Amino acid sequence: MVTQIVLISGCSSGIGLATAVHLAKDAEKRFKVYATMRNLAKKEPLEEEGKDFLGETLIIKQMDVCSDESVSQSVKEILETEGKIDVLCKFTK
Repeated sequence: MVTQIVLISGCSSGIGLATAVHLAKDAEKRFKVYATMRNLAKKEPLEEEGKDFLGETLIIKQMDVCSDESVSQSVKEILETEGKIDVLCKFTK
């Protein structure tokens, strides 16, 4: 089975956080989630809820969707590491 690479923005709280954790905890490990947020100081709730998957199917990164440079850099890093991005979810407040 091929792992789907998922990039999610807005993961510091709410539906972004819930979606990232839900996909990362998939028992069949069908997804590798890059959970992003503008301010990494707010990553504690995501780290707590996803602690069993951190570094495996859940990767936390800084990305500001209001900054083209930040988005380009994050996408570039993921593509260099994974070679693809299969799913993009953008959640904002």
